[in-house]
Amino acid sequence: MSTAAYLRAPPAPPDDPKWMQICALTGWRISALSKAIEVAPADGALMLKQLAGSALTDEAGTFGGLVPPSNAALDPDGNLWLLERTKGLLQRFDCCTKKFVALPCTGGIGPGVRQLVDPGGVAAFGPNILVTDQGPPGRVLVFAREAMALRAIWQPPAGALANPWLPAAIACDAHGRTYVADPANGAIHVFDRSGVWREAWSGFGAVSAIAVDKFGRVYTLVPGDKGVLLSDRNGDEIERVYEIGSVARCFAANPIAGNGTAINLAPFCDGAGWYDLDGGAIKPPVPTPPIFAAKGTWITPALDSAIAGCTWHRLVLDARLPQRTGVVFSTYTSEIDLPMAMIQTLPDSSWTAIPAISKDRDEALILSEPGRYLWLRAELTGRGQETPRLCEIKLEYPRITLRRYLPAAFGSDPVSSDFTDRLLAIFDSGFRSVERKIDDQAYLFDARSAPSAAGRAGVPDMLSWLASWIGIAFDSTWPVPRRRRFLRAAAHLYRCRGTFAGLRGMLLLYLGLDEPRPPSRRAACARPCAPAPHKWRPPTLILEHWRIRRWLFLGGSRLGDAAVLWGNSIMGRTQLDVNAQIGITRLDETRDPERDPFHSTAYAYTAFVPARFGRTARERNALQRTLDAETPAYVQSTLRFVQPRMRIGIQASIGFDSVVGCWPMGVTLDQAQLGKATVLSPGERPDTGPRLGQTSRLGAAPRGMEIRRSRR
Repeated sequence: MSTAAYLRAPPAPPDDPKWMQICALTGWRISALSKAIEVAPADGALMLKQLAGSALTDEAGTFGGLVPPSNAALDPDGNLWLLERTKGLLQRFDCCTKKFVALPCTGGIGPGVRQLVDPGGVAAFGPNILVTDQGPPGRVLVFAREAMALRAIWQPPAGALANPWLPAAIACDAHGRTYVADPANGAIHVFDRSGVWREAWSGFGAVSAIAVDKFGRVYTLVPGDKGVLLSDRNGDEIERVYEIGSVARCFAANPIAGNGTAINLAPFCDGAGWYDLDGGAIKPPVPTPPIFAAKGTWITPALDSAIAGCTWHRLVLDARLPQRTGVVFSTYTSEIDLPMAMIQTLPDSSWTAIPAISKDRDEALILSEPGRYLWLRAELTGRGQETPRLCEIKLEYPRITLRRYLPAAFGSDPVSSDFTDRLLAIFDSGFRSVERKIDDQAYLFDARSAPSAAGRAGVPDMLSWLASWIGIAFDSTWPVPRRRRFLRAAAHLYRCRGTFAGLRGMLLLYLGLDEPRPPSRRAACARPCAPAPHKWRPPTLILEHWRIRRWLFLGGSRLGDAAVLWGNSIMGRTQLDVNAQIGITRLDETRDPERDPFHSTAYAYTAFVPARFGRTARERNALQRTLDAETPAYVQSTLRFVQPRMRIGIQASIGFDSVVGCWPMGVTLDQAQLGKATVLSPGERPDTGPRLGQTSRLGAAPRGMEIRRSRR
């Protein structure tokens, strides 16, 4: 039964108030009177306007000052290393002389091996300093911090990339995993702490700066982009970050301050000053301007309650208010919809202030006079480097309090009724919160609405609790949408668990192919007379091996490569003095040679899955675990990932992983280039009737077939 049968009707007068929600999903309703505010592109929060030059995308690769520049690195002992790219020198800052000292770059493994041809970035981990050199050839040089001996040279394996790699920016996480940007291939190369190349993440573009936060997440910057791409440890995109404040707490304190073109080492070393990115001392530049506007005003257009003489009850705020930032709300009500030009001329005394809202208090009563229309004004204040962020606002109306259960004497006049309403609103808010939990209890028992923790602290994982009722344990790598689909279909899959239908249904759920899709459009290269495309059908995915037995059947088979005679060679049993050979025949204690052919490939199958679901070892292992959990113990399973191409003898099963493309378009003059991908236009083929070898029969002339004699 649907959850809607257990839910109450939407709240409405006379017993319950209504709600009006204002957020990014419903629209912030920003009028033309608003000043110095904007909507954050990352999460849709309302905040103070971000000033120019305060984004994460600075040219030096400091990500707004969260990390040192891409040509600088701090080692675990607190030493600062700087890469002078013009001369190819690696320098170390000397706190005694307050200068950068160039280190020798001669000797080492062979002549000139230590010489930097075109250095890109520098990083430090443990006792090593890692420097990228774009070469050619591209390489990562690993130096010992103490003696500056060249320990190793890292490079990806030969043939792993389409283009010669071009190592640029470099960063290490807390466990020694190293990430190297490769703009030539648009990839991020991953090396382990011993220098072994593990994988390359493609599709990142020409990355110029890279950083890793305290949680091991990777930040990459491409010149020209407005935001920074945030990825997890597997290279999967999490989100795009646009503001410094949203990720500032994810990084450790950076003692190397700067403005993108120079660095300030005064916090790093007493007596030090400003230096350019090549290590030369310079004069202090102009102070860094603020990131956000100091003050902003948000005014909504008229909010219509559709209730004459409506008493707006309260405001509930979901916001993030850093220290020394704040927001002050005020309202104005009217019985008629006033133009915004008149609202602009209202004095401050016409606006009624809402009691202060802080971190510990997220709601307040609206004290304006009754009126059908309401205008909400919010004044945001900050200190230049931080901004308040309004995530969601709820307005509750009309005011329905517990006074309706009291004698009429408590509301005999407007003053006493207002006092009684505001006093009882304190208790009414607590009662309604309990009632709301009871009314929404049905949502907790539906797979589509039950809350799921999914790695978030403080959120109850009701979805996993529901799954435990029927013995389901979700894999930790499953996303929440997949968990919901699997739990909803569990009752149907349990009835056929371990069968072909059950395995196929589980795979369709895992791959997201269980929902019906609209018919595909006609291909652009299809002929005008081509038939309309068929409706989309889920793929088979499972191939049972008994279906590919190459046996001969009387009256229905023919000799050839696809035929196997019934004999002892099917199972390869050992027979003394006949075919007993080590490594060829097998010793089987079960004596049933007459039914051996039926046992061959009787309990085995292969699952064909698109390769994009097995890009990493974590994804492949998660899919294998899910498949093993649904496969009977006596069945042998094989998981095969299908690449977007057909490979005869390796990966080619008609009906499972092979696709026949449509007929290509012909050659067009001045538009096509002759080569492997061009064909001559076949033109319209007339209907010539039956053709010998396909639709004709010897001994009888089918209708429409003519025998013509040639004339000489």
